Amino acid sequence: MKALLVAVSVVVLFSATGCSTVVNGKKQIVTINSNVADAQVIVNGVTVGKTPFTGEIPRASKAMVQVTKDGYISKTVTMDTNFEPIFWGNILIGGVLGSTTDAASGSMYKYAPGTIQVDLEKKPS
Repeated sequence: MKALLVAVSVVVLFSATGCSTVVNGKKQIVTINSNVADAQVIVNGVTVGKTPFTGEIPRASKAMVQVTKDGYISKTVTMDTNFEPIFWGNILIGGVLGSTTDAASGSMYKYAPGTIQVDLEKKPS
């Protein structure tokens, strides 16, 4: 009886917390390159670094990436996402609460590809 209670508790815990949130976290490591070194990288309105940039950004259904540098025309691109495969584990084991957690945290998504190239053009003189 005690073993059954422990097993049920474990299943409920994982169903309620969200498999993708637990396994992959709320952030993903991405790389943003440019043909211009030391260009400023802004993700969803927040400055995250300079090119070439490799670091964590919050997972979401999409990310708006702006690359800018004095003397160049700024460029904004959208990073595409796919569903994180482990998210489907919540659906398969009946974890409606867990899948809701993954959706709310953005953990059900992964940026694909995780590396993008943003080429800037010089401003006309």
